[in-house]
Amino acid sequence: MDQTSYTVDVRSILEDLGSTIELDADVDLPLITLGEQEFAPTGPGHLVASVTNTGAGIVVSGTLEITFMAVCSRCLREFPLPVSTPVEAFFVNPGEDHDLPEEQEVGIIHEGSVDLMEQILASLALELPFAPLHAEDCPGICPQCGVDLVDGPCGCEPDRSDSPFAALKGLLPPEEPS
Repeated sequence: MDQTSYTVDVRSILEDLGSTIELDADVDLPLITLGEQEFAPTGPGHLVASVTNTGAGIVVSGTLEITFMAVCSRCLREFPLPVSTPVEAFFVNPGEDHDLPEEQEVGIIHEGSVDLMEQILASLALELPFAPLHAEDCPGICPQCGVDLVDGPCGCEPDRSDSPFAALKGLLPPEEPS
């Protein structure tokens, strides 16, 4: 299957107002790159959706579930990242988009089919994290020696010399012995 498209044949509902096609299918997705992060699918995504002729067009509403391999932005470990995202789309026949509001996102029904890949990828782009973490409390790596702090402390002394707050220490009165 071509990973740049996921087409659904809608000819069976085009002439029948209110008709619906139920989708329960696997969708092959490409590697997704967002900024510096790459998200590699571990297998196909699973799409469950309804495709309905509303009279004004074809409406798609459903959910895609998939697992990606991601790299933790703190400790650089690769980990599986399950994602569930809504997939919503609206399609019209060619030339029938002139009465729609300008801000309405609309796809075109092409030869009796709609391609959902653009909407799937857009939904994933909104759902995928900017800085993925394998765990919320991931301590990351030591900035001095590079040891993964998930495995425990490394023994390095924290370097406080270039702290932007070091200058504030001189503003405090000296501590008096108790």
